[in-house]
Amino acid sequence: METGDHRFVLCDVELCKGCRMCEMKCATSHLGMSAKEARAAGIELVARNKVLKQDGKKAVLQCMHCEDAPCARACPLGVIQVDDGGIVRVNEEDCTGCGTCAMVCPVGAIDIREVEDPVSGLKRLTAIKCDLCFGKETQACIAGCKFNALSLVSWKEFTAGRQSASHVCQATR
Repeated sequence: METGDHRFVLCDVELCKGCRMCEMKCATSHLGMSAKEARAAGIELVARNKVLKQDGKKAVLQCMHCEDAPCARACPLGVIQVDDGGIVRVNEEDCTGCGTCAMVCPVGAIDIREVEDPVSGLKRLTAIKCDLCFGKETQACIAGCKFNALSLVSWKEFTAGRQSASHVCQATR
């Protein structure tokens, strides 16, 4: 993959209404059930993106799949990897939730969550972040946004079309 070809979900702050439907679609897609089914089963919906609201603007924060991936470099167990397609992925089953990745993430897109081990039933910590809906044809957040505020872009596309915003993500180069 060439430099600048890594892809991530970009939010157009002029179009985002802050409705949080992208969060809901992300959470239900990863869970494999509807929000109604999850509530009935007492299962917490956990999105891998976050809607932020400040000074009248709304935007979605999620992993930018950095080429140099500081989270992967900092992970003491090596459970965060950048795959051949440029997707930064966390092996959540092997992650211990130490939080090092969250501390070094330049955009604050990694959460440390308590999860229940499906085999032992014990609670443990793990890092979660956007995985671009790995293995699926479309990203749930993009498909779920009725305002078309989200799009999948490469770093090259982002910097070419949004020169004035490139300072926001300088650290992801």
